[in-house]
Amino acid sequence: MRFLIALIALAGAAVLPGSCARAPAGEPALWRLADADSQIWLFGSVHVLPADLAWRGPRLEAAFAAADEFMTETDMSPEAVARLQELAARYGALPNGARLSALLAPEDAALFNTTARDLGIDPQKMERTRPWLAALQLSVTHAARRGHTGEHGVETVLAADARAQGKRFSFLETGEQQIRTLGDLPPEAEMRFLTLTLRQIAEDDGTMSAMDAAWARGDVDTLAALLDEQWRAAGPAIHSAVILDRNRAWTDQIARRLEGDGDVFIAVGAAHLVGEGNVITLLRQRGYSVEGP
Repeated sequence: MRFLIALIALAGAAVLPGSCARAPAGEPALWRLADADSQIWLFGSVHVLPADLAWRGPRLEAAFAAADEFMTETDMSPEAVARLQELAARYGALPNGARLSALLAPEDAALFNTTARDLGIDPQKMERTRPWLAALQLSVTHAARRGHTGEHGVETVLAADARAQGKRFSFLETGEQQIRTLGDLPPEAEMRFLTLTLRQIAEDDGTMSAMDAAWARGDVDTLAALLDEQWRAAGPAIHSAVILDRNRAWTDQIARRLEGDGDVFIAVGAAHLVGEGNVITLLRQRGYSVEGP
C-alpha cells in the first residue's frame, strides 16, 4: 500500500543522485482556514519521494514563508527519531517462540521469502518480526529501490527550511502513538496488511507513480479515487486505524489550535486530506470555512 510505505520512518534510506526535475502541471493542493488572529494552512504531503519530482510552487512558498510554526504528524526532533528504533523493537517483535513464516499460509510464506531476497533482505532475520513491521520494512526498501526516499519527502525538505527560518516546531502525535497505529491492529488485519503489501510489491503496477503525479499537480479527485481503491483492498480495520480515527483526532486538535493565535503551516500525509472522512471535510462539517479544493 503505497500510502502506508512511510507511515513511520523505521528504516534509513540512501541518498540517491539527483536528475533533471520533472515539473508537474500545477502544484500540490493547499487549504487555508483563519479567524481574526490566526491562520492555518493544510498541505497534503508525501513522506517518500523521488529526487527528480518538482513539487514546490508559488502558493506553497508564500504560505510557508508566512507561517511562524511548522506542524507535522509526529515529533521530528533528533531525540524522537532516535527513539523510533526502541519503539519498533517494543511493538514490532513477535512473542518468544513465534515465527513469522509460521503465521503465513504456504503460498504467502514463499512470496515473502522471494520478495525479501529480491530486495536484498535475509528473510531469516525477520522471523521474529511482527507482520505490520515486516510489511513496512519491505515497503520502505521497495520504495527506495524505485528512487522514493524520506530524504526527498515533503517533511524532511520543509523541516530543513523551517529550521533555517527559525520557525517553531509542533506535532499532532508522538512517535509511540504513530507506531501503535499499526502495532495495535487486530491480528487478522495485521496479517492482511502484510499479505497485501507482498502482492502489491510483486505486481508493482505503477500506482506509486500515478499517485505522485496526481498529488504533484493538485489533482485531488484522481488522488482520492486511487486511495479509495487501496482502502477498499485494505479493509475497514486498517482504514479506520490509519486514517479515519486519526483524522477525527487531528480535526479536534486543529480546531483547538485555531482558537489560539499565530500562523501555522501543517503538513500531513495527503491521504488524510482527500477521500472518505478526510480532515478538510470534517472541518467543513463543523462549520469552518476552509479555502481550497
